[in-house]
Amino acid sequence: MFEKSSSIIRDATIFGYDYVPKNLINRDVQMKQLESIFRPLVEYDRPCNAFLMGPVGTGKTVTAKKFCQDMKEYAVGKGIPLDTIYINCRNSSTENGVLLTLIRYFDKGHPERGFSNDDLARILKIHLTKNKKPLVVTLDEADVLLKKNTVDLIYQITRLSDDVNKPAPVSLILISQQSVYNMMDEASASTFRRSTMVKFDKYSWEELRAIVAERAEYALYPGKISDDALDQIADSAEEFGDARMAIELLERGSLIAEEGTAGEVTVENIRAAKAHIYSTVSEAKLMDLDINKKLALLAIARAMKQNVMIPTSAAEKTYAIVCEEYDIPARKHTQFWSYIQDLEKVGLIKTRVSSKGRTGRITSVSLPDIPSKVLANKIEELLEDELRGAPDEVRSVLGRGGHVHQVQRDASLRPGFLEVRGEEGQEGDQEADQGLSGRPDCGGGLGRQGQHGRSEADLRRVRAQEPHRGARHHDRRGHRGIPPSQRGYRQEIL
Repeated sequence: MFEKSSSIIRDATIFGYDYVPKNLINRDVQMKQLESIFRPLVEYDRPCNAFLMGPVGTGKTVTAKKFCQDMKEYAVGKGIPLDTIYINCRNSSTENGVLLTLIRYFDKGHPERGFSNDDLARILKIHLTKNKKPLVVTLDEADVLLKKNTVDLIYQITRLSDDVNKPAPVSLILISQQSVYNMMDEASASTFRRSTMVKFDKYSWEELRAIVAERAEYALYPGKISDDALDQIADSAEEFGDARMAIELLERGSLIAEEGTAGEVTVENIRAAKAHIYSTVSEAKLMDLDINKKLALLAIARAMKQNVMIPTSAAEKTYAIVCEEYDIPARKHTQFWSYIQDLEKVGLIKTRVSSKGRTGRITSVSLPDIPSKVLANKIEELLEDELRGAPDEVRSVLGRGGHVHQVQRDASLRPGFLEVRGEEGQEGDQEADQGLSGRPDCGGGLGRQGQHGRSEADLRRVRAQEPHRGARHHDRRGHRGIPPSQRGYRQEIL
């Protein structure tokens, strides 16, 4: 069943949360802060407390573990005995559970039931007195514990050293995404406020890239992941600044690559991994797009292929080809750019602006959440279903290269066209109709909002380019309802 050996993954334990790397990426400041906080423990045998706070995936846990490892190695080198214990409060979510875990560090066979919290605290103090080693306790996700009204635990742990028998000092490191001071009782808070808070910020794109590159070096066989795939991981996790997500993408993408034939982890493998872990792309979101945005997104998906990002100019060229394929007139550059912005707002794509030599600023687009081929196939299915229901006369006009305005202005074709264009287009047309019916149309209707809610300036430009098209109101002389005295004025403003 599991006979096939891995050709990509060399050591899967590197992906685990328990793995502590040799080098921490951009957490030197936090390590130095912890060193300063705990110096009295190593030099004067005094208990110390610290509180690590920051968003999920910002390196709080791994920094605490790495610091405790390094501090213990230093203490041993100086002939100073030191014990460290790590407890995740999601697994030991009660006072009783935490105290029992601490006791079992010294007595693995201690019974699970039959002891109150006070009994367990007394037994733990006895072990500390016998052990005579300073103890550093790390409580990860401490807010989970404190939210359950476990108000006495922090006080008990921080006061374990206060005894005439002089037990070994007990220091405490709390880790949480939010402040825990307001969750403590007054006695615990007054004791723990003597600690120093260490803050963790979200990782940047460059830091995430460095983290997964370091993990890939030890977890995968050499040459089994492309630089573009590492870039894609950083790109997908950058929004959250979450190293855990980046490492999980690396692991899941590697497993997907094992099932393929490429022999390495590719950009498409990472996109597929993101779709499994956390994807903002849903069928409902794609169905909500109007036909023009579907065509723009299809063009991006087709042009993307194995690239991490592509220039919007490349996507626009593919967009023109896609529109021709579906017999839909391609919109101009400004309108295409508005489609890009709208697609980014709903989380279907990402854009990035960069400068490149003499060419100036370049905007690139990426698909962080779904393989480009999967997305393209899905949009093609939606377009096929959508256009299959369009009236033949509408497809006939569009197929001959006619502009959408020709269809929209024809009373017999408009209902069928609006059905294809969606609600957004209908709203624009309703605004245009209200403008026509509510205001006089002197000067060719330039004083109103036009088709699709266009501004007056846009209408002037269009009319200048297409003088044979315009308002619907024509007089018997064929001059669009403009008195002879005003014709010169109209030509002047156009």
